[in-house]
Amino acid sequence: MTTSKPNIAIIRDFKKGDAHAFEYLFNTYHKRLYAFLFSLTHSHSDSEEILQNTFIRIWEKRALFNESYPFDAFLFKVGKNAFLNHSRKKINQRIVENNFELYAELLENNVDDYLMLQETSTIIEALVKAMPPKRQEIFRMQKFDGMSRKEISEKLDISVVTIDSHLSKANKELLEGLKKFSILAITLFVS
Repeated sequence: MTTSKPNIAIIRDFKKGDAHAFEYLFNTYHKRLYAFLFSLTHSHSDSEEILQNTFIRIWEKRALFNESYPFDAFLFKVGKNAFLNHSRKKINQRIVENNFELYAELLENNVDDYLMLQETSTIIEALVKAMPPKRQEIFRMQKFDGMSRKEISEKLDISVVTIDSHLSKANKELLEGLKKFSILAITLFVS
């Protein structure tokens, strides 16, 4: 077993899971693969890491290896892909590190916006519940159910003018209620 190219018997043993055949392949190719990887990374630690990942991947996928395909071509292809994956991870890591403050700010803003929306929805619901029953019903039919004024008029058997009057009063009550809440919120925040 001193040849530089593995013979078919070694490849078959390797495919069956023979650790000695794998060790032979590692010893035969690891220096060439390391040199190739170092030419890409210019880093000893990155080259070592990618080399290890490449041989781990080769071992895991050994049953899929086509015996008629040159082993070194297969090895270098897997090595190149491992290098590309490693590079992508490093680039993504740098992007995250460089933009961490921006991400944190965006997350914080999203949480704040969500909480504000939830709080505003709760306030609006309370203000709508405080309306007289007929006004509340008309307001819900238009704003929540999406019905037109004419559809509400026909369903409730009241005039469109009455519908308009109820909607106008409902909108006014909502605006006043929200203004009061905003003033209350500002005073609570300031004190």
